[in-house]
Amino acid sequence: MGLFSRFFKNEEKEGLEPAPPEILPLRNDLCWCDSGLKYKKCHLEQDQLYLEKRRKKELAAKKACSPVFG
Repeated sequence: MGLFSRFFKNEEKEGLEPAPPEILPLRNDLCWCDSGLKYKKCHLEQDQLYLEKRRKKELAAKKACSPVFG
């Protein structure tokens, strides 16, 4: 890791793992990461946290762009 990359980290990508696929498997299907485990045992919780963070960011951006009356 270079000196500049230590100072100028991208804060958005720091806490996020790879994005889940657009179409998520069902709970008892095999996981999308090809680990051989069921989705509920492998990536279900991580994907739910990722999607919730993404929804919060979208909601904050929507509020920031809305007109203010009053």
